[in-house]
Amino acid sequence: MTESLRRHRRPAHAALTAALLAGLLLPALPGCGRYGGLAYFMGIGRGHKIEPQFELPEDGTLLVLVDDPAERLRWPRLRDLLEQSLGEELLAHQAVKAVISPDAMARFRQADPKFERYPAATIGRKVGADTVLWLEVRDFFNPTEIEDTSSTAKITLAVKVITTKPGTLPSDVRLWPTDEGGYIHSTELSAIDVHKLKGDNATARELARRAAIQIGRLFYQHTVGEVEDSKV
Repeated sequence: MTESLRRHRRPAHAALTAALLAGLLLPALPGCGRYGGLAYFMGIGRGHKIEPQFELPEDGTLLVLVDDPAERLRWPRLRDLLEQSLGEELLAHQAVKAVISPDAMARFRQADPKFERYPAATIGRKVGADTVLWLEVRDFFNPTEIEDTSSTAKITLAVKVITTKPGTLPSDVRLWPTDEGGYIHSTELSAIDVHKLKGDNATARELARRAAIQIGRLFYQHTVGEVEDSKV
């Protein structure tokens, strides 16, 4: 092949490579999904704005409620940690103006023996919330042997936003998403993460931290790069 032909083929090859990468990566940027990490690694899209999937009502007070009807959580403290971490995450990014404190929720749980029977909207009204960010535990796995390097920790949640406005029809209580089953989200710690953390309390804290950031970003604008920088 002559040098002249090589010079002509190199730009064509570069253009083809760029086109393939664009087709592969750009559709993934808005959701930071399967190829988001690859785009970040290659320096493509960093700083790209990702819009929230739903904007929480600006006025009023939010209740973050972790519901475990099937009692899957074998670390009861994980529920409190997640409620607190997610509330702080949303406040820090101004996604909401006020959040019911975990302490207030704990007092209500202890004071009312019927707590577990109430619908989420009723609980919200009773504690003075206008909106409830309802997280229903769908699955939970924790390592039984911390020294087992094959162990992981994982929680799967169905995320729903509901209103507590009196007189709202049952069919209109859910504000987001339209899917009746909710937005399904899983957060997982790798075996290496679990092995480094060494202990249920530390593992629960890290799992709650990551879940709070990942779920919180459904409700506020962020950019490509923030996900990787926060190590979630």
